[in-house]
Amino acid sequence: GDTLAVERDFDLARAAAALQTIEEIDAALERITKGTYGICEYSGQPIPKERLRAIPYARERVEFKTRSFR
Repeated sequence: GDTLAVERDFDLARAAAALQTIEEIDAALERITKGTYGICEYSGQPIPKERLRAIPYARERVEFKTRSFR
C-alpha cells in the first residue's frame, strides 16, 4: 500500500510538472506571436541566447529567475 501511494504521488508530481512545461511552451509561442519572445518580463532586457537555447520558454534573465536582482 505505501509503495503504491508513493508511486502514485510521484506520478502526479511528474504529470503536474509536465503540464507546467506545456503551459510555459504555450506562453512562449504566444510571446513569439506578440513579438516579445526573448525579452525579460521583469527588466525588459534581452534574454541571452545561451539561456534561450537551454530553456526556449524562459520568461526572464537568470538573475531575475534566481531573484538576485529583484
